[in-house]
Amino acid sequence: MPVDEQQKTLNAKLRGHYQYYGRPTNYRSIRRFFREVLHTWRKWLSRRTRGNGMTWEKYAAILRKHPLLLPRIVHPWRSAESHA
Repeated sequence: MPVDEQQKTLNAKLRGHYQYYGRPTNYRSIRRFFREVLHTWRKWLSRRTRGNGMTWEKYAAILRKHPLLLPRIVHPWRSAESHA
């Protein structure tokens, strides 16, 4: 699968994850999930190269060209007025 298609698929998965889990008290968890996705994608891209693993510099260049969605809070705090 080409890198741009992988990026689109990963961003769709990340977007869904953030929409479901993106609560103010959950930022650390979604950031950790994002970091795991970054490491896993690098690992799988490294498997495509023969013999030589992908350096972090090459991976950074790929991320500049094909960025992944950063973690974000989708559901803001509710105000006390909305519960009345």
